[in-house]
Amino acid sequence: MLQLTTYKIFEAESDLGGTWLLNSYPGCACDNLSHLYSLSFAPNYNWSRKYAPQAEVLDYLQSTARAYNVYDKVQFSTKITRMQWRDDRKKWSLEWSNLMTGERGVYEADVVVHGTGLFNIPQIPQEFEGFRGEMWHSARWRHDVDLANKRVGVVGVNASAIQIIPKVADSKVKVLHIYGRNPGYVTPQFDDRYSDTWKFLFQNIPLFYALYTTFWYYALDSTFLVYFSLTWYSAIHRAIIYLTAWWQRYRQIPDPVLRTKLTPTRVLGSKRTVLSNNFYPALTKDHVEYHREAIVKVSGNRITTADGETHELDVLILATGFAIPKNFPRGYWIGRGGVDVTTTWMPVARTYFGTCTPRAPNFFMTWGPMSGSFHQSVTSVVEAQVMFMIKTLSTMMENDYTSMEITEKATYKFASLVQRRSALSAAAPSPPPAPILPQKKCPQPTKSGTGVSFWCGTLAEFRFRLSNYSPQLFNSTHHEDVGTNKHE
Repeated sequence: MLQLTTYKIFEAESDLGGTWLLNSYPGCACDNLSHLYSLSFAPNYNWSRKYAPQAEVLDYLQSTARAYNVYDKVQFSTKITRMQWRDDRKKWSLEWSNLMTGERGVYEADVVVHGTGLFNIPQIPQEFEGFRGEMWHSARWRHDVDLANKRVGVVGVNASAIQIIPKVADSKVKVLHIYGRNPGYVTPQFDDRYSDTWKFLFQNIPLFYALYTTFWYYALDSTFLVYFSLTWYSAIHRAIIYLTAWWQRYRQIPDPVLRTKLTPTRVLGSKRTVLSNNFYPALTKDHVEYHREAIVKVSGNRITTADGETHELDVLILATGFAIPKNFPRGYWIGRGGVDVTTTWMPVARTYFGTCTPRAPNFFMTWGPMSGSFHQSVTSVVEAQVMFMIKTLSTMMENDYTSMEITEKATYKFASLVQRRSALSAAAPSPPPAPILPQKKCPQPTKSGTGVSFWCGTLAEFRFRLSNYSPQLFNSTHHEDVGTNKHE
């Protein structure tokens, strides 16, 4: 069993929790079943309900970290500003900066695990930067601002906004304007509370807990078919979700005009289907107005839409998603041979199951490009990736390797698989560009980006494929090879 004792964790925030620490907006809750969000080695038998609220998920993650003494290894409020692979030493040089004190330093590591995820940097559209009222992103909620008797606007109608809007509508605001050009498919959320009887069964009858979680794991895994629009075997799943979303819209919105505004025009599966029982009822309240027209002008505290309407707002809340490419900006990640690794990810990200990438020896990612899931828990994805990392590190230690780098061949095979699957995906109606062929010189694109895509398949298949570990997937270097480069 691999035992690592000399490691350090750099965390930019003041505490652990990631998205569950940063996202504290009203109504924030897990949109995947709580038990499936649990880590396999740390099951939580005491979830209060099927879809746990943010505070409960955060407490679970932090208490688990304490139980495994993770806090002892963390340097908080510290951001990595640059990562560079030293070819001569076969080590990573990490430049860090303390966000509280301004102190800077360099940490040298044999292996790096990049665990920032993808959805942590808020996307603030440029046109809203001139708004003169109170404004914030949903992932940076201002709890110090009282919304009572305020004129409030919410931009966006995706997953976060659908949780936020009902709470804001009930917070005694004077008027609530919602701006959403592309409403999605909303289905009922069966968010029952777990009684003491359920918790007793989970805690004391292991077989019951295993059967319960296994059933829901595979039931939800089958819903990946919703996101495949060009296959005959997805027809039943898609029909069920489509009709359920239609019925939810029909029974909860009596006004046919508003119902038409909220009818999706995108194909089912092109965006994540959202669960909610109170989103549509919130839109029917007298002080709530929904605008599907595009925002054409932001001036002072006024928002003007394409139909010519102008609304004065005191507060503007942006549920506008995240700036994914900013997780890997140019100059941040310098790999083997002095190559800026991010530039090799154009036109599409080049990873092996979102876990590692060529030109970056001894470097691993959790929830990297091509590993995301529309329908399953991210914790299960990360666990599968971590097991792959552990097998790789065990191989390094057993064979006294100084470096292991995923091969171009393995990466190309995975990219080809993703490309074939993406051609059938509703989330990518047109096939993505062909994966980059193995070559000695990496391309230098003219514009930055990561070409991020999701894994197109079941989580069970993702875990199975990633579990088929082989040292042949990597180019390896022994200690005696330090100072040479076997890759060129």
